[in-house]
Amino acid sequence: MEHTLFQRLQIFAIKHMAKIKWGPTKLLTLEDETELKAKLTKDYYIIATRKSNYLTTFFICMGNFFLTGKWGFYSHVLMNLEDIVKTEEDFRFIEATGTGVHYSGFSDVFAHVDAVALIKPRNMTTSEWTEALDSAKLYLGRPYDNLFDLKSSLEVNCVELIRLALQGIPDYNVKFANFEKMIASKKKLTPDMFHECADFEIVYIVKR
Repeated sequence: MEHTLFQRLQIFAIKHMAKIKWGPTKLLTLEDETELKAKLTKDYYIIATRKSNYLTTFFICMGNFFLTGKWGFYSHVLMNLEDIVKTEEDFRFIEATGTGVHYSGFSDVFAHVDAVALIKPRNMTTSEWTEALDSAKLYLGRPYDNLFDLKSSLEVNCVELIRLALQGIPDYNVKFANFEKMIASKKKLTPDMFHECADFEIVYIVKR
């Protein structure tokens, strides 16, 4: 894909901004991680996380403000895949980060996080979750979308990956009508929009 000069500058700025961070002040406790592990071994979730000490978090939250009029909180979303977990090494997540779409382990996802929300679509069956997760796997290896282009799946960022996964279920447009209406209105998608949309429910939240 050929990018314009402005797009190349945007990609350059985002890639370098992602490297800027400072020392964390509050992180999840061992008790928080134990509770998360217990919940993640029992069900599938969309997982929203926040890293307060990353500059990108500030800009993502500011972007949510410009789109919705409300300052954002979460900076990333991903999904858990494995339903048979006996040890920490068995946890498997799928996410899109600066390196593209890939699998991650528990410590990769939660090591530097200070807030987590476990989110479930309303009225979604286990078989539909399976279809959504299978859809997410189709994008493994795709490069990261620094331009946040919802119209193309050649490059994928974190929010796009979750939406593409959910679009893998047959009645997506019915079950996620409010979500699609929100996206059509704002022309963009942010992590907090999963948290705010009525098509989803918040099952668990921890903030430090």
